[in-house]
Amino acid sequence: MINLVQTLESCWYLSPPWGKEIPPLEVCLLERVYVTTSKSFGYCCDMEWSDKGWSYEIACYNNSLTVLGREIIGTGELLTLTFEKPIFQF
Repeated sequence: MINLVQTLESCWYLSPPWGKEIPPLEVCLLERVYVTTSKSFGYCCDMEWSDKGWSYEIACYNNSLTVLGREIIGTGELLTLTFEKPIFQF
């Protein structure tokens, strides 16, 4: 059986296709950001590497925007997710 996690780490993190290091991320997941192109706030919900650099998926007003790192400004505020403890009845 192939260890897919180890394969992904060795292919992605250790050997980027252009022979250089992957640039650091601009923001963290669930961080509140300001999108300069749409002049609105949202939360970072996904990121992926593209030819132009990191692209970020921003959840904003019940829709999502895909922007590059230079189009957002991180606020440093993280969205806190709280879950109520389930109550089990017997």
